[in-house]
Amino acid sequence: MLALARYTLKGPYYAAGVVAVLAMLSVFFPLVSGNPMLGAMVAMVLTYTAGSLVGLIILTQGIKSGLKAIVVSILAITAVAAVVIQAPGLGISIGLVQWLPIVVLAQTFRVTSSLALTLLAGVVLGAATVVVQYLAWPNLAEDWATVVQQPIMQLSQGQEYSGVELGEQIRRMMHWLVLALVGSLYIIFVAVVILARWLQARLAESSGFRREFQTLALGKPASIVATVLLGLSIWLDQDWLVSLAILVAAAFLFQGIAVVHARLLSNKFRPMLTGLFYMLLLIIPQVMALTVITGIIDNWLFFRKREKIETDN
Repeated sequence: MLALARYTLKGPYYAAGVVAVLAMLSVFFPLVSGNPMLGAMVAMVLTYTAGSLVGLIILTQGIKSGLKAIVVSILAITAVAAVVIQAPGLGISIGLVQWLPIVVLAQTFRVTSSLALTLLAGVVLGAATVVVQYLAWPNLAEDWATVVQQPIMQLSQGQEYSGVELGEQIRRMMHWLVLALVGSLYIIFVAVVILARWLQARLAESSGFRREFQTLALGKPASIVATVLLGLSIWLDQDWLVSLAILVAAAFLFQGIAVVHARLLSNKFRPMLTGLFYMLLLIIPQVMALTVITGIIDNWLFFRKREKIETDN
């Protein structure tokens, strides 16, 4: 990854070429892989790699260089998609959905040099997206359920589930997927920008990123807003409020993770414990909820000592 990052930063043409190739591979590899699961996994890795390189370009060379790489990629994808799958609008769609949030977050970090402000800017962008989502597509969950239900019902013929039970399960699942949609995308885009910042620090042989992340704090005002929003989402049970609450919880998830990293800083079993923490975070919802709560109350109880972090790093 570091070697690819160094090659990308050689110049604007190198950057545009690498990002364009990765973006095109992420789109077309699933079509020729022959294995849907493998194709989806490879496409995901290629997409995140391309996004992190776009973020790295912006962080190191500025937004103009990043936009040049994106424009070249969009043109390349548009040309190939128009010929291969007759979908000339694919390039623009990818540019808006995949790279616009990364551009906003990376440029915010470049201008402010603050990881906390970058995360909060992402929350504002995500909140606007939630508003648009529920105004423009109020029945999105039902639409998705309708699309998904028919093929699943065909596959489940002869099973012990009744059509009514299966349909209800599908609708419930699509409902929660829509509720968590923006929050999940927020986690992905922030993680991509954090990866880009990590690459920047590694290429510069600096420990600055480690200190930035381990001291991450979104602040008391943000924690108050998060607490109120989480309470209102439970009390009022409105879908748009729940989506906003999940989005805000996603932001404090990163602060909770930062607390864990800082607390494990001087532990001799740190690599093993960190790996165990991430495994539990992914498979046990309660661990994720506890990490979010830790991130919120850390703004008041201060679980980390900044002086210790500065010394150990």
